[in-house]
Amino acid sequence: MSKMLKIGDEVMWRGDFGMASPKRVKVIGIEITNGGKYGDQVDEVPWSKVTGRNVTVDLDNDKWAYAEQIRRI
Repeated sequence: MSKMLKIGDEVMWRGDFGMASPKRVKVIGIEITNGGKYGDQVDEVPWSKVTGRNVTVDLDNDKWAYAEQIRRI
């Protein structure tokens, strides 16, 4: 299992701020926000940093999510 979340990885995502049923999606963008509104775009981030609202991801289903809404597959 990779220690890094990378663009192109598949993850399990829960929409509706984590309340919807999980769906398998692909990450197409990653931004490290450290809890703020905006952050730095990166190609990968350690999974240890993918918590709460420290990271946002863009998904291939035209949605975005906070780190707390995604899980490794």
